[in-house]
Amino acid sequence: MAEPRADTRALEAETARALRGLFGRDTLYVVIWAVQVVVAALCIPILTRLLGPYRYGMVASSIAVMQVLVALGGAGLQTAVQWQFARSGERDARRLITLAMVVSALAFLVANATGPWWCARLGLGAYGGAVRYAVIWAAFTAVSNSALGLMRSRDQLRAFALVGLLQSVVAELLGLVLVLLVARTATEFVFGQAIVQAATVVVALVVARPAAVRGRDAGMLAAALRYSLALVPAALATFSLQAADRLIVQHDLGSAAVARYSVANNIGVLPILLLGVLSAMWLPRIFTVAGDGLRRTVLARSRDALYRLLVPVVVGVGVGAPIALRIWAPASYRPDELQLVVALVAIASIPVAGLLAAQRTLLSSGRTLAVGALTVAAGAANIALNIALVPVLGIEGSALGVLLSYALLHGLLAVAAGRVERVSWPRAAVVAELVAAGAVALAATRLPTDPALLGLRLVVALGCLALVVVMLRRLVRPDDRLAGAAGDAAGAGVAAGPRTSAGAVS
Repeated sequence: MAEPRADTRALEAETARALRGLFGRDTLYVVIWAVQVVVAALCIPILTRLLGPYRYGMVASSIAVMQVLVALGGAGLQTAVQWQFARSGERDARRLITLAMVVSALAFLVANATGPWWCARLGLGAYGGAVRYAVIWAAFTAVSNSALGLMRSRDQLRAFALVGLLQSVVAELLGLVLVLLVARTATEFVFGQAIVQAATVVVALVVARPAAVRGRDAGMLAAALRYSLALVPAALATFSLQAADRLIVQHDLGSAAVARYSVANNIGVLPILLLGVLSAMWLPRIFTVAGDGLRRTVLARSRDALYRLLVPVVVGVGVGAPIALRIWAPASYRPDELQLVVALVAIASIPVAGLLAAQRTLLSSGRTLAVGALTVAAGAANIALNIALVPVLGIEGSALGVLLSYALLHGLLAVAAGRVERVSWPRAAVVAELVAAGAVALAATRLPTDPALLGLRLVVALGCLALVVVMLRRLVRPDDRLAGAAGDAAGAGVAAGPRTSAGAVS
């Protein structure tokens, strides 16, 4: 019959439209974040040479402290702002920005007052200097992140870019200037970050325009907090998966080992960071997808598209690791011995892509408690694995612990998401490609690093990058066969099916 065919074509057209948005317009936000990541990465070879292993290790540890406090002080409100925007509009989302300011201030007061206690127990010495500035940095970041969430829901690309580049590019540059001109210490670098983040919050709040909270908003605020607070344990556990390993390495092996591990981790983790940012940028669009059939199809196809993109990414990072390591760190870091760390962390991006897909399913259905509880379980496993593996395998054991923990979290979230939304599993061919990519990345760590092979590695890595660009262009290219599907269905008297909102996130 013609009607089911029209329904199917309409669903295909809507799915293609959503995917073009996810990999097209939404990718512009990821590019902005990517610029931030690239600038931070480019600062690493400068910092490692200016500060040396011990003082650069203090920078890494201070950043880890900042990340923990952002997770606490942010209270999951960045995601809640976007969720509330999709549910009831801009006004309530702006009231959540006001709530974020209050929560962040309270978190700062507690962290600052208890600083001497937790600082000593983490092996960071006396509370002050870089660590104190990291606490200030975190308080401002928690507020600006919530404002960025609202800008993303409003689709304010220029404002989002301004705030994002201020808190990254300008902050990194000021930190480097202070290190060069004032003192070559971790304190000066983190101080520069805190100064710029304070200015960034002012700009972010001018754009976001927080709204006053009234008594009758109590119900809305309570619902938003129920949604967001369950994400705080998830954020802390995510920190455990991303940064607690450095604190364990600091405790067992010292600051020099933290510096070496951080350099390698910062290369291998780039795909994971971009996946996390991409998933965050996708949430406003996913929140507005209506209809079970369309949502399931969009969730499955966007996940599989990311899997295919990861194949050349993992191969490129694994093959190109020796080149990046020699640029990122001086010979004193023994860069050629860090290849396995880079490869293991890069391979971890494969389960990360899967777990983020499952997480999007759970967040769009309001199941934040499941996300929080399961992420905590995986974070605890990561800590246990690092405690067990680091004394035996050194920093390679920490990287292996990260990979195993992400794989565990993928499995847990996939099971939970399957109970909410029956999203199809990836095809066997996609899984085979991912396994092959991981094998190639591991095999590349055993190859020599003489100049001739380094040149060949560079050619392969650049070829992988070019392949990613080509694949992305294909994803956003309109399909002429589906261009008129919705119109054809309507002409046949069949509803074109549920549509994503064209308002804030088109």
